[in-house]
Amino acid sequence: MVENKHKQKHIRGWTLFFLALVILGYVVPFTLLTSVAKVYGAFLFWAAFAIVAVIAVGILTAGWRD
Repeated sequence: MVENKHKQKHIRGWTLFFLALVILGYVVPFTLLTSVAKVYGAFLFWAAFAIVAVIAVGILTAGWRD
């Protein structure tokens, strides 16, 4: 029973993290980066976004077993 609650809390945390990541993927480019005239501002954001997403998915799937 305790393990099940821990799993639910773990899944809820990851779900909220990825939901925040998706929201940031929409909000940041259309709000914070609209005034940046150079392309490197967007490139820096998307590079950091991709690195965070890849690391998070790697951590999440590292524990998967058959």
